[in-house]
Amino acid sequence: MNNVLKFLVNRILMGLVTLWLVITITFFLLHLLPGDPFQSEKEVSPQIKENLMAKYHLDKPLGVQYVEYLKNVTKGDLGLSMKERGRTVNEIIADSFPTSADLGMRAVLFALITGIPLGIIAALNRGKYQDKLAMIIAVIGISVPSFVMAGLMQRYFVDIHNNVLIENRFLPEFLRIKISGWDEPSKRILPVVALGLYTVALIARLLREKMIEVMGQDYIRLAVAKGVKPSNIVWKHALRNAILPVVTVMGPTIAAVLTGSFVIENMFTIPGLGKYYIDSINERDYTMVLGVTIFYAAFLILMMIITDIVYVLVDPKIKLGKGAEV
Repeated sequence: MNNVLKFLVNRILMGLVTLWLVITITFFLLHLLPGDPFQSEKEVSPQIKENLMAKYHLDKPLGVQYVEYLKNVTKGDLGLSMKERGRTVNEIIADSFPTSADLGMRAVLFALITGIPLGIIAALNRGKYQDKLAMIIAVIGISVPSFVMAGLMQRYFVDIHNNVLIENRFLPEFLRIKISGWDEPSKRILPVVALGLYTVALIARLLREKMIEVMGQDYIRLAVAKGVKPSNIVWKHALRNAILPVVTVMGPTIAAVLTGSFVIENMFTIPGLGKYYIDSINERDYTMVLGVTIFYAAFLILMMIITDIVYVLVDPKIKLGKGAEV
């Protein structure tokens, strides 16, 4: 119990230091850019611009701004958006992140449901056509970026003018795949597949390699000799050890899928956090860029801590000392 507590404390402290570094680097990089968030607003008079600079504390020395921002962050206050007038960054994140999380979780679920069986089938049929087909899918998934895959899907599978799948025009309306939006199940298929395909490939490749290694172990041969059902050997014995590399990468992968959804959200006009994040970068909305960056950095750190804990639960042989070690 003491080792677990020590492990958690160490991970949390490391996470806080990492988060502080992310805040500091992002803050100074943003403020060192030439210009300000209000320079593109031609209709704003010098007096109004001066008032806006004072409202967002941009008229103060950079060091003072940094200290004030850190104090607000420790209170959970990410500040007012400089472009979405009258709205705080906290409110925007709370309103839009659930949609991004919905897209990301669907993509991860699709990846797990598809990638795990694909990796197992490839490993059990090593060198056969099933293995080759699975690896072709994996190579495509890893090689082709999600935004390119999304563009290809829109180009070759969807009639953009009619917004329906060309080959499926004979199907009822509720079964037709559509693009643009997130309010119908038919609009969620293509973005989920485009976003999740890389993770499918990653899981399939990792699981295939580890399954081939595990299936050659002595305890697996012993189970076969004893007449244990093949399904039990795969699911109860081999998969338990082969799944560890997948568990290791799932924390960062989930966070990467969520942050990687920004481009997909724009391409499919999904009203998630990605829209605000990209717009805030283009418009130099300092507080919005900082707030979303901090939010996703904290999320990534949390996922990595959870991954370490799950890794230990999956394999009790792992000991907790200075971290999760075999």
